[in-house]
Amino acid sequence: MGTVLVKNADRMMTSANPLKDGIELAFADGCRGLVPFGDIRDVDKFENLKRIDLPNPYELIVHTRSGKTVELPWDFARHYCDASYRPRVEAVGLAGRQAIGARIRQLRESARVTQESLARAANIGRVTLVRIDNGEQSPRYETLASLARALDQPIQELLVGTEASA
Repeated sequence: MGTVLVKNADRMMTSANPLKDGIELAFADGCRGLVPFGDIRDVDKFENLKRIDLPNPYELIVHTRSGKTVELPWDFARHYCDASYRPRVEAVGLAGRQAIGARIRQLRESARVTQESLARAANIGRVTLVRIDNGEQSPRYETLASLARALDQPIQELLVGTEASA
């Protein structure tokens, strides 16, 4: 039987230690890594660091000598500690973009509307709609709202649909 961890241990930072090249972080699941100072806005190097705080398991607060405060959320830090984290997150993002694109395409085709006419009705570029349809681009909220109006559907229908329409 393997080790049992707290739920979401991969999100919980347990320690932060400033080193010469960056901040060494440890997570509750045992992952460790170094966030280089050059990747932390307004810090850039050890000499600019005043102090760090870990007020809760989900964020690190970096204080600079110039008086600035930089918040580093757990998900920013995680990919420095776990090489598999970023590809997993990107795969989830891709799946979400593809699902929304497929749903919008399904509604557009059900309404017998071309990409050109839907793009015009939603006041967006046709290339933008093609990218959304293909799951290559995430639509902004304003774009979703425009597409929903043009398709005469509530926004949530573009995102999840219903059992009756699936």
